[in-house]
Amino acid sequence: MHFLVTIIIPCYNMGPLLLETIDSVNKVADRAIHEVLIVNDGSTDLETLRVLDSLRDEYIIIDQVNQGLSAARNTGIKAAKAECLIFLDADNLLMPGYLQQGLDVLNLKPGIDIVYGESNTFGDESGKLFTKQYSLHTLMTFNYIDACCLVRKSVFEEIGGFDQNMRQGFEDWEMWIRAGISGKKFHYLEGVVCQQYRVRNNSMLRTINKRKSFEIEQYIQDKHKHIIDFTGVSDYYYSKFRQSPFGWTAKLFIRKFFPRYYSYLVKKGSFRYNL
Repeated sequence: MHFLVTIIIPCYNMGPLLLETIDSVNKVADRAIHEVLIVNDGSTDLETLRVLDSLRDEYIIIDQVNQGLSAARNTGIKAAKAECLIFLDADNLLMPGYLQQGLDVLNLKPGIDIVYGESNTFGDESGKLFTKQYSLHTLMTFNYIDACCLVRKSVFEEIGGFDQNMRQGFEDWEMWIRAGISGKKFHYLEGVVCQQYRVRNNSMLRTINKRKSFEIEQYIQDKHKHIIDFTGVSDYYYSKFRQSPFGWTAKLFIRKFFPRYYSYLVKKGSFRYNL
């Protein structure tokens, strides 16, 4: 069967949350043209195993020993039958509109490789994750593109899958950096919510301490050491602040909260547009 999209859902001990995720997919996906593939990454929780067993007759479930999120996604990539892939964590919810609009972009713009949208949060927090138009320069400074992207499978065939050494998190950030460095093209569906992102205070990203976060960022920098230097941006801002602490702070404040006045001052020659 020829599928348009494979929705890849890694699962490790998510139990009932997986059922909510599957329900959100069923509300959005057409099972005749959208493949749903669940990768059981060595779950040990009895409730999760029961839920997975209850889904086996209707969905493709691949079992593997626990290897981490990157490996689970890579397993899904290799098994996927569609030319386009979506990654959805087993505790998040896929939202209407994103799937079709993302496919429309890929069909109409063959030069686009990755489509991403916005994420609303729910659970222990509610709000919106910060997202913006694609810029490789900005992406190499911090991650603002969630893993829930619509991606051509050819991207992974060309540059490889998610880094399986990154079991502590940020593996999606490294992937998008690598894709950008390789010249892959991103498209931002501004205003289109791709998912409801569940915030859990005990989630992996929530429990990463500052030291571990530093080690992960150092790993990314070392892996791409000829291109990325996370200290470059902070060193630049520190030097500017040291030259004129009050003036620099005032510029940042005006640009953030009074953008029109800032533009006026730029036109007058009082400020440079780029700080």
